[in-house]
Amino acid sequence: MPILSTLAALLALAAADPPGVAWSPFVWWGDSLGEAPAERAVLAVPVRLRGAAGTCWMQLDTGCNITTVYGTPFAQLGCRARPVPGQEDLVLLGGAVGGCAFDSLPVFVRRGFGDSLRATGPQPLIGTVGQDLLAGRVLVMDFPDRRFCLTATPDSALRALLARASFTALEPHDGKLFVPLRVAGVPYRGFFLDTGASRFAVVATRATWRKLTGLEGSEPGTLRLRVPSWGREAVLVGAPVNGNLALGTLEVARPVAWFDSSGAVDLSAGALPADGLLGNALFYDEYVMIIDRVENRFGLLRRPPGGPPPRP
Repeated sequence: MPILSTLAALLALAAADPPGVAWSPFVWWGDSLGEAPAERAVLAVPVRLRGAAGTCWMQLDTGCNITTVYGTPFAQLGCRARPVPGQEDLVLLGGAVGGCAFDSLPVFVRRGFGDSLRATGPQPLIGTVGQDLLAGRVLVMDFPDRRFCLTATPDSALRALLARASFTALEPHDGKLFVPLRVAGVPYRGFFLDTGASRFAVVATRATWRKLTGLEGSEPGTLRLRVPSWGREAVLVGAPVNGNLALGTLEVARPVAWFDSSGAVDLSAGALPADGLLGNALFYDEYVMIIDRVENRFGLLRRPPGGPPPRP
């Protein structure tokens, strides 16, 4: 998987701003796997783990309910991990994501997964930051400037930025973060935010996809895409939705929605099965996105192309 640019250059981006919000850089990792390589396939954030030297990189994935480390690179890091009695695949870790510290976080070890760390050359992703780390915190993703802030105690600068955003309800349940939206004027409450789906705007269940598009999925004009999903290959079918998608103040004309025809992507898990997920492609050109797990609300602040960053 292609790697990000140097850490020094990324940290310089965050340091270029005057005092205010405590930003940290994030980077897009490209993906050359599957039929259609994407430049913004993975949203990677800097992580420091207690006992490991230097900065590691993990995917930010709000579609996962628990933070995960990949067994192969994690075993090589030498972290000070404490076992969880009776849970052989869980460890307790301390460290920081960007500027946000955590201690004794239960982390799932996905054994036998991930790429080996190399003595020289680019470092692979060592895991995923799940939305469990967002509980009681505010996450601000400034997509145009490729920076983020994660904090449990918003300072005056961040509160001023939040005051300029437009918010809608955020409903956490079944380990996912659901937001209400409308498609072609029809309300839906079963779509959750998934920052792990960076290349997509909407991925739905087959039944919901048919409602959104008015298609069956076998039409010759539909799109086909093969992409990797946790070691499996998902075969996605896509088409524009039959109308506009509205989420708070955001309205997108006929975004492409996808469903998985192969069974590799399971949206039906949990007591309340989901209609689908919303990926970063809805936001990453023009928006600052806010996931506020203190007040359980979802916010957007529009940044026109070439516009100034959202400083209070």
